[in-house]
Amino acid sequence: MPASQRREAIITASQKVLLAKGLMAATTRDVTEELGVGVGLLSHYFSWTDLRSLAFARIAQADIDSAIRQRCDVEASQVLRDVIATAFAESADPVWRLWIEATELAATDPSMSRVVAACTDQWWQAVAGLFERGCVEGAWSCGDPQGASWRIIALLQGLAGLTLAGDPRLTRAEATRHLTIAVEREYQALAGSPALSQTNRR
Repeated sequence: MPASQRREAIITASQKVLLAKGLMAATTRDVTEELGVGVGLLSHYFSWTDLRSLAFARIAQADIDSAIRQRCDVEASQVLRDVIATAFAESADPVWRLWIEATELAATDPSMSRVVAACTDQWWQAVAGLFERGCVEGAWSCGDPQGASWRIIALLQGLAGLTLAGDPRLTRAEATRHLTIAVEREYQALAGSPALSQTNRR
């Protein structure tokens, strides 16, 4: 197998391991067992800290792509509704756990610190761009899309962490309701555009 393909296979296996075990619990042995190769081969291509960071970056970027960046052909209002509706679904738990662990690791791991900063910036740009696109499409007006993006991202991460912690006072439905209210406060819906709280009721 060419070196470039071997590297990609290692990264792909690492992504699978991280989603299953988390950043803190995963080890190089988990990755090599997933690949069916020896530890020496992995270390020939990557250090563990760099591989772990790169695999997390791939996961985070794929999440941003599927949620927002690859949906430019869908109306901004619908994309935003979908982001809110799926933010705290059980299927999102593995990625949120990785984000929380990555943030913790970033304090002592320079490689992870760079990746977390870069991926957070990509989330910020994607959400700000979504608010801006909604203005252009006439779905809403928003005086501060970039500031709104920071506030929504912070709330998303906070609510996700609390939801994963299992506090019975904050159910997934309640987390979704709080996020919906916060988003609606960031923009002014224009005539003919229903509020998110009206379209997200279940």
